[in-house]
Amino acid sequence: MPRDRQRIQKRTPASVVLQISRSKQPFLKELAFTENVGWPGVRVITEGSWEPGERVIVKSYQGSMQSRARVSHGHPLAEARYAVGLELPCPVATGIDVSDRPGVNA
Repeated sequence: MPRDRQRIQKRTPASVVLQISRSKQPFLKELAFTENVGWPGVRVITEGSWEPGERVIVKSYQGSMQSRARVSHGHPLAEARYAVGLELPCPVATGIDVSDRPGVNA
């Protein structure tokens, strides 16, 4: 995200294990760890790089959450890891209260 734009949405730190896979290769999965959660997405730490605009499938490693997502951004970190932003079509169910987020009815 450009530094001259301020983020409107709040981010909540959260560490949740997810499986992500490319929509075109759903059987090749990677474990990713969330860094923070917000509306409408999550930031995850991965070992592989992901291209902005790429369509992915996100599943909770424990639990039953599954969703399609779009890679919004990504950049390399130290130690061959990547920070990847995923836009989700609906709020993420992680035990975090999302009732104060726009479009969410409690």
